Amino acid sequence: MFFIRSMVFLLSGFASSCFAASSILVWPIYQVIESDESSSALWLENKGNAPVGLQIRIMSWKQIDFQDRYAEQSNVIATPPFMTLEPGKRNMVRLIRVNPASANTEQAYRIIVDEIAAPNQQNSPQMGLQFQMRYLLPLFLDGAGVWTHVRPGKRRANAGPTLPVLSWRISAVGGKNYLYVRNRGVVHARLSNVYWSADQRGKGSQVKVTDGFLGYVLPDREMRWPLPAGVSTPGATMQLFTHLIDITDPILIKRE
Repeated sequence: MFFIRSMVFLLSGFASSCFAASSILVWPIYQVIESDESSSALWLENKGNAPVGLQIRIMSWKQIDFQDRYAEQSNVIATPPFMTLEPGKRNMVRLIRVNPASANTEQAYRIIVDEIAAPNQQNSPQMGLQFQMRYLLPLFLDGAGVWTHVRPGKRRANAGPTLPVLSWRISAVGGKNYLYVRNRGVVHARLSNVYWSADQRGKGSQVKVTDGFLGYVLPDREMRWPLPAGVSTPGATMQLFTHLIDITDPILIKRE
């Protein structure tokens, strides 16, 4: 397992369906393969004026000790794994699953798209590929009985999406307060626009934790984030709320 420590665009934090950094347009940036599907399509387009080499990999995704960890795997394959995109051209990468997720479970992966420097752009004769830009996208495999995003025209056995089961607490580490969020559900939680409110519906005045994307909490995992400067430990009457992807209304997170 390893951490990603390069020039990274973490595309899971963006609400839009596509993203462009440098000259490469990537879409859709939120990928799901459901139990009745064998693959998903990822599109890449070169909006620049020069050819761009790309490497596409898929890693398993776990959360250990409040950190995202990625590892080699063989259950989901990206084809083609390498390509050169000419200016103004687009190409599709097929994300193919080998085995489905077990019923009522979800598997998490990261799609890693690396821009590969051309030989004349490499400043030193180092061995191996030299990367210029890296994009990280989420990929989830849903087992039978689970669904987390809307598919137009798809009839569902259960009326609503499968939701994470979340709880929160505040604890200090090294003299600094952290917000801990635990997920006891079977699907991931994508936390954004997180805030406290004394109103039971989350409609009153708010104490913001973040205005945008905070992070993911995978099933049966706990993650933590430092409280922002100026935000103190909430009182007993304060309730924590978040927005989840495809859910327009804020969701209440229960206090532990």
